[in-house]
Amino acid sequence: MRARLFLRCLSLLVLCAVLAGWTGAYTDVRATETADTEDLEQQKKDTEDKIDSIKSSIDTVEDKIQDLEDSKSDLQTYITQLDGQVNSLSAQIQDLEDQIESKEEEIQVKTAELEEAEEEAADQYEMMKLRIRYTYEQGNQSFLVLLLESKSLADMMNRAEYAMQMTEYDRQMMEKLKETQAQIEAQKEDLEQEKTEQEEMLDEVEVQKSAVNSAIDAKTQEIASYQSQIQTASGEQSEYEKQLAEQEKLLEQIENQIAAAAAAAASADDGDGGASGFLWPCPASHRITSSFGPRTAPVAGASTYHKGIDIGASSGSAIVASAGGRVTTATYSSSAGNYVVVSHGNGISTVYMHASALYVSVGDVVSQGDTIAAVGSTGYSTGPHLHFGVIVNGSYVNPLNYVQ
Repeated sequence: MRARLFLRCLSLLVLCAVLAGWTGAYTDVRATETADTEDLEQQKKDTEDKIDSIKSSIDTVEDKIQDLEDSKSDLQTYITQLDGQVNSLSAQIQDLEDQIESKEEEIQVKTAELEEAEEEAADQYEMMKLRIRYTYEQGNQSFLVLLLESKSLADMMNRAEYAMQMTEYDRQMMEKLKETQAQIEAQKEDLEQEKTEQEEMLDEVEVQKSAVNSAIDAKTQEIASYQSQIQTASGEQSEYEKQLAEQEKLLEQIENQIAAAAAAAASADDGDGGASGFLWPCPASHRITSSFGPRTAPVAGASTYHKGIDIGASSGSAIVASAGGRVTTATYSSSAGNYVVVSHGNGISTVYMHASALYVSVGDVVSQGDTIAAVGSTGYSTGPHLHFGVIVNGSYVNPLNYVQ
């Protein structure tokens, strides 16, 4: 009897020890899971902080590039104005050169006229000298011949008058030739003075043109400097955008890990669930705008492998729980916007992204068909829609294999 009682007591002690060990192990596992989740949440926060910092750097670089582009544009406008001045000055130079050439031709004409007048005056002077010398050499004899050869007194008077007229003619011709020569010389001097003034103006205009060309060269070098700075800044922007894409991809991976961990935890808590009888998550619309699988990213930063389906609907349309379960995530991210994850047990969870509003919180138990959010366009989105995803044992699968 005592032996039987002893064996029963011993059995109870062993059972208690086993239960205590199992409970401790279970507690250790849950503690590890909690620690892992907290670590993922911290990684998520750190990554989001990095994304915000990179975006701030991109904004700064973009502002810098815009300032440089504005300065470059202002210089290009100024250079265009300077080019206009150069064209105007070139036209003035051409006009002055044409005027100078014309003055040179006029001076040549006046020089030829002056030479001709001088030759004519010289010829006239020589003829006058000959007549004067002849009259001087003949003296009284010439006068006597004039008297003897005259047929009458009237003839003699006519001959005397003719001699006087010839003398007067020579005098007048000499004066006229001298006057013509003086006029031509004065005209030539005026032309040469005008030519000198035009040449001085030409020199001044050429100096102005040279100064404007120097200014254009200097501003062109400034534009080249701005362009170099723009290229450097654009390189920085490209590097930042590359870093941003890497961090956003990392954030998406972390969020998927968090969702998978939450689904696994919920599965352990909720017990067995099922994948049959899932409801369509957006009663207001059955229009699929993007299917599950490979695609072209609709916006910068979006994944090229679509891990769900997009259902186009009006903003504010109801989003319902596809099946009953527990809310494991209800938060916001830069890529998914406002989103909810519901665990349905058996390692199955559903994901609802880009909502305009969330109506549930983490830990809430929802029934199939309960309104949990409203359609929106938050996060990486091109318009109001619901991104609906299904996670099975931590991996995304085609939702169309589950929803009715």
